[in-house]
Amino acid sequence: MTSKSATVHIGSYGSDASAPADDKVTVVKAPTKESLSVCLSSAGVKRSSLGSIDIFLQSSELLSHYDSLALASLVPSLCPGGSLSVHVASDGSTEKMDWSVVMTSFVLAGLKTESEQRSGKGGRIFTARKAAATSTTSAPTRLNLGGNNKKTSKVVLNLDDDDDDDQIDEDDLLAGVGDGMLAPPPVIDMEARAKAAGDDCGGRKACDDCTCGRAERETAEEKKEPHKSECGNCSKGDAFRCAGCPYLGMPAFREGEEHLVLKLQDDV
Repeated sequence: MTSKSATVHIGSYGSDASAPADDKVTVVKAPTKESLSVCLSSAGVKRSSLGSIDIFLQSSELLSHYDSLALASLVPSLCPGGSLSVHVASDGSTEKMDWSVVMTSFVLAGLKTESEQRSGKGGRIFTARKAAATSTTSAPTRLNLGGNNKKTSKVVLNLDDDDDDDQIDEDDLLAGVGDGMLAPPPVIDMEARAKAAGDDCGGRKACDDCTCGRAERETAEEKKEPHKSECGNCSKGDAFRCAGCPYLGMPAFREGEEHLVLKLQDDV
């Protein structure tokens, strides 16, 4: 650690008699609050060239001349592990002092507080220290770029999972293979179905040029008189109809509108 130091007199503090006669000590003045941040750089002090910095000021000028943020501008002049002390001299004022201003400035400047001491006549001396330099040396990283004489090992991953045997194949379910729970729909022969019903039209209504007799059957059914309900429940729906009701399977309807009831037939 360097043996050089600096002394800063803030405001009205200091006189020619108080200045130390030593080439290793740099004494500077900071008459105003704004000049504190540039007082060392203006005096030509280099970075990390000081082992300690001592700041002196009167207690009555602590709030008006001491800048908590400006202290951070003086820290770069300290070498790692250097100390910074703030000497607040009492000038006989009975006003209660707020010493937290100094402690806050240490925190903002990145310094570690070491001590707080009482000086003569009610003054205070606050001391903090700059963190020591830490070694940034790290272990070298070795990269294997495929040397000529170095063997490389192959890693084989087994992606086969035994749990897959318990899973069900969706395609097998649809195809009805093995114990599949689903099966494809049955194949319906529409031509054989139409011949069995004596119907060659194949639609909801008979063809215009029907020759299978469907048109005649539908005309005869339309001319039939509607069924007269003996129980009076035919129009209410299947829940109220008799077992032999001709309207079973048909929706409910109003009395006298039996001819509007649609027969539910399979269009497949």
